[in-house]
Amino acid sequence: MGLRAYFLVTLSDHMEQHKSIDLVRQLEEMPEVDFVDPVIGRRDLVIMVDAPVTVQAVANKLRAREGIEDLEVLRVVGMLEHYHPSKREPVRVLATASV
Repeated sequence: MGLRAYFLVTLSDHMEQHKSIDLVRQLEEMPEVDFVDPVIGRRDLVIMVDAPVTVQAVANKLRAREGIEDLEVLRVVGMLEHYHPSKREPVRVLATASV
């Protein structure tokens, strides 16, 4: 397993339906991509990647594709890597808990 991330993608408003279907199929064929799910909401696609290289390298490849207007990267980290101050106490408890 490499570096995992979720990409939240907005497609161009002017993209024709058959082109967006083709794009999804092309994205699914990328070796780094685990899945591509069309969604309803502020974004159009959720892409999960497991990158043997950097997540940023995959993001750059995706941003270069025609029809992708915007892309937000959510990198997957372990609980012990999570740095959000409100999470520090639960992380400390998890780190010291015996399972």
